[in-house]
Formats: sequence, C-alpha cells, structure tokens
Amino acid sequence: MAWNYRVCHRPSVTGGGYQIYEVYYDEKGEIDFYTTNPVTPFGDIVDELYEDVAKFWKAFDREPLNLDLIDKLHREKREHEKRND
Repeated sequence: MAWNYRVCHRPSVTGGGYQIYEVYYDEKGEIDFYTTNPVTPFGDIVDELYEDVAKFWKAFDREPLNLDLIDKLHREKREHEKRND
C-alpha cells in the first residue's frame, strides 16, 4: 500500500487551517484512507528527522486535499457498494 504526506484542510471547521496528514492509496492509486489526526515529523536520530521533514516538504508539491470532500466521496462509494450487493 502506497502512502505519502499531504497538505489537507476541512472547510467545515471554522479556523481549521491546513495541516499535514498521512494519506494511503489503494492499488488503483485512489485515496483509501488518511490518518485520524495530523502528523508531525519524527526521527529516532537527527538524520531520520531530516528525511521525514524532506517528505513533508514534498506534500506541498500536490494540491491540498479537502477532507470534507474525501469523506463525502467515500460515503457515496460505500452506499453505492451496499446497493449493488
């Protein structure tokens, strides 16, 4: 399963701002899920922290994700799958 860091926001939350989440993708490259809470850089040693921060910077290379929209699309997909079972 592929993942990366993404800049995300939730427009329904007043003053929510933008934060970075881990986002996971299915085999088709579509968003499967994201972490419940925003993440912070981490490393057991300084070099690992540096590498993690570098991955955070890559999050700015892609459009920010609207988590409200992602949640809505996932709900619609689940409802569609239930109807077709």
